[in-house]
Amino acid sequence: MTQYFFILADSELELVPKEIVNERCILNNARSRGKAPEKMLLDASHHHPAFGKLPDSERRGRPDITHFFLMLCIDSDLCVEGNLRPFVHTRNNDVIAVNPQTRLPPHYPRFVGLIESLYEQRIVPSKENPLLELRQGVTLDTLVNALKPDAVLVMTPNGEQVPLHEKFASIKGERVVVIIGGFSKGDFKSDLSKIKHDKISLGTRLQKVWTVTSKVLCSVAFASQPAAVTPVPKPSKSRRAPKKKAE
Repeated sequence: MTQYFFILADSELELVPKEIVNERCILNNARSRGKAPEKMLLDASHHHPAFGKLPDSERRGRPDITHFFLMLCIDSDLCVEGNLRPFVHTRNNDVIAVNPQTRLPPHYPRFVGLIESLYEQRIVPSKENPLLELRQGVTLDTLVNALKPDAVLVMTPNGEQVPLHEKFASIKGERVVVIIGGFSKGDFKSDLSKIKHDKISLGTRLQKVWTVTSKVLCSVAFASQPAAVTPVPKPSKSRRAPKKKAE
């Protein structure tokens, strides 16, 4: 059975940068949550007034995208059956390895608290039961090479438009990496030229991360189904007209 590795690449998941750690909206949010400002996740829904001081401000502070991606992956049949391992790679080359048996909180604020704990402890809930592990300083190409894939697909509007289920069905090999951009605007920041890959497009428009992830999961499931055998119809018995008796 093919093993799939889904990577949310260059995702906009990060702690509050030092450039804006003392901004009023950051301090107010930290006070209301009872946390140190530098230990909070950057979140555009709360911290947007301070984004003017950040480069790439139009795409940063989107932990919700990571939440959607992981919820879709972990709840999929592919993951439940043990054939999918999700990873999160961030703009700062942090990598979160996710145990397929992890059950993430569906409530977004609880998810944010969990990831903040992960940045503090590096492993949650414990070394004896590592469901989430944080590794820092890991580039996207380093992560992909460590997985030793037989094929790598990068989902991008600039790729080849092919029926996705046919593409998966045609792959030769048992280890397949699928890279999905973890950002709402722009393009990959990582150097994809360091990775041997095929670019696949679902259309010319930039689709939402959760839409792309859902379509990929459905296509993999469809491609994994055994080919249906169309039954050959039995020839019908011809009915001959009864012979007339000779008079």
